[in-house]
Amino acid sequence: MFEHVRDAITTLRSALSEIDPRQVSAEQAVELVQLFTEAERVCAAGRTLAVRRVEETKAWQRHGHRTAAHWLAATTGTSVGQAVGVLETARRLEDLPATREAFSGGRLSELQTREISAAAPDPRAERALIATAQTQPVSALREECRKVRASACNDEVEAHEAIRRRRYLRHWSDGDGAVRLDARLTPDAGAAVIAAIDARRDRIFSEARRAGRRESSDAYAADALVELAQGAGPTPRAMVHVLVDHAALASGRARADQRCEIPGIGRIPATTARALTGDAIIKAVVTKGTKVHTVAHVGRTIPARLRTALEVRDPTCVVPGCAARKSLEIDHYRIPYADGGPTTLDNLARLCRWHHYQKTHLGYRLTGEPGEWIWQTPSDLEGARPPPGS
Repeated sequence: MFEHVRDAITTLRSALSEIDPRQVSAEQAVELVQLFTEAERVCAAGRTLAVRRVEETKAWQRHGHRTAAHWLAATTGTSVGQAVGVLETARRLEDLPATREAFSGGRLSELQTREISAAAPDPRAERALIATAQTQPVSALREECRKVRASACNDEVEAHEAIRRRRYLRHWSDGDGAVRLDARLTPDAGAAVIAAIDARRDRIFSEARRAGRRESSDAYAADALVELAQGAGPTPRAMVHVLVDHAALASGRARADQRCEIPGIGRIPATTARALTGDAIIKAVVTKGTKVHTVAHVGRTIPARLRTALEVRDPTCVVPGCAARKSLEIDHYRIPYADGGPTTLDNLARLCRWHHYQKTHLGYRLTGEPGEWIWQTPSDLEGARPPPGS
């Protein structure tokens, strides 16, 4: 077996050394790309399957590495993050024989295999995703994978919370000395960041064109991010689009067959859709089946006088025991804004970001009044309910 693999690699090296790209025809170049792509897929499959055995046997320890991912990164010349992804795919493939076979046969790329395996489909969905991968672009495959995960999700709020728990923002310097960023955010948080950057990027783009400067859209987006961090420049209104089925919005829970998403970003819980009406501008497109039911531009713009009164009355988060003063958010605590709650002083309170998140998504409740606030946990509320049949 090993001799066959070594011979195949030797043959590939020899064939490549004899190819002069400038001497091949256009048709031959196309065929070469296809052949080497198939070879690349087969090699990636072999590596992925073999590295699972390296992990299982802990062979990486004999080479002095901290984890199998660190060994793989050093062996392949990739990052630890990329190596972690390969190992995760290798583990999932053990339960996905059809995907493993398509990957080993060169019919799926490493990226397509990772997307399908991460969706953890049942056998019928697995075959459908493989067919999608072979006929559609990766963007379409990712969308189908999201649908499969959504249909298998029994608790959309817990799924959203799982993403939130694993959120991060990382930065490092690359070989040129440039600062690089990588972030993982919930769809609603990510949409807010992207909308804010896009609004500023569009303004920077217009100013650059008027001045006769032409750079890439990505470069202007980088400038917009720096502006946000520095608090520089005017603050254009950011627009976040939410597409939600009328029934999901009314019930506060979206079934797998109902739409509740930020287009281009991903699905969100219906509770998040109802809560996404902060100071940024929200465009809510409410649908019934395939028909648009209504389009509403909504926002909780708090009058300056009322905001000042709140800041004086609630200088810290009102949850008893919390003394947070920074990044406080305004909550319609008696009657939620999504339920028609008024923007009045007796219906508003200031909460820190964490407690506002708990109240909106995790079942916590704020009651009482200034000076006598009561913060109730889900277990408190469960204990306060009368027993069944009483």
